[in-house]
Amino acid sequence: MAGDDEIEFRIAVVTRDPRVRSSMVAALTALPGIRVLAWAESVDALAALGTRADFCVCDTAPAADQIARLLTRGCTTVVVGPDADPVTALEGARERRAGPQGGPGRPRLAPRQLEVLVAYVVTSDLLPTIARRLDMDSETFKTHLRRVRVKYAQAGRPAPTRRDLYVRAVEDGLVPAPEGKSWH
Repeated sequence: MAGDDEIEFRIAVVTRDPRVRSSMVAALTALPGIRVLAWAESVDALAALGTRADFCVCDTAPAADQIARLLTRGCTTVVVGPDADPVTALEGARERRAGPQGGPGRPRLAPRQLEVLVAYVVTSDLLPTIARRLDMDSETFKTHLRRVRVKYAQAGRPAPTRRDLYVRAVEDGLVPAPEGKSWH
């Protein structure tokens, strides 16, 4: 049984390149408290397998709808750039997901709220456009968004603007940080 410092996390790896996949799996498997349980060439293939992972480590950023699909399964996406270390990227995502020690926590969002949050922050489209894309009424979309903002405020991390929600989503590992940027 793993100790407190070695909570077991289930990891899935997504990359088309078999060499990159092999390298990522080897590096991640060496970490204590990590179990690589699946790998696939795409998020869609991973979803078809029905895999339930805590983190999905990808070599390229999946589309917003794929990130949302992973989130509804409780899986945080971690994007590892070509020159980045998958271990460092995963460690950062694990820390962001746990929240700072003694500091404000990560709010518990319902699956539909996660989907709304991700869809909202990854684009600059207008609310009605995003709502239509999610097959949702605009007012229902706004209600979900208000509830997300309330939950962040209650967690001590207010996010009154779209930009603030984007920052919170990156901090919580819900969406990848901008490419080429370190996020600390």
